[in-house]
Amino acid sequence: MVSPLQLETILSEFDDKSEAWVLQDSESKKYVTIPDPRYPGKNPVRFFLRREDAESILVELLDQNPRLRGKEIFPVKVKLVPALKGIASDKKPGNADSFVVHSPNEVYEWLRERT
Repeated sequence: MVSPLQLETILSEFDDKSEAWVLQDSESKKYVTIPDPRYPGKNPVRFFLRREDAESILVELLDQNPRLRGKEIFPVKVKLVPALKGIASDKKPGNADSFVVHSPNEVYEWLRERT
């Protein structure tokens, strides 16, 4: 199975201008967190390298979680490294306490396993 990108890879291959996609609630402006059994006790924000991957995960998320269907959640483009640094340096309790950056291959495998 393909894994999320490692922090060392992210920092070596991306800079402050590199863009990624994240799911965001348009009302609260908070990034959507999606729990993952690989990271118990964490509420990671998921970053995607392609808009299509963020959209695919959003469709799956809305299908699996009826509570979110009434929310206005959309993929938004962000500067990857500054967004990650913001999450890592945020000391106040919030909805996100970690992050994961997904490659297109990982998203493809994850979606394929769910169907």
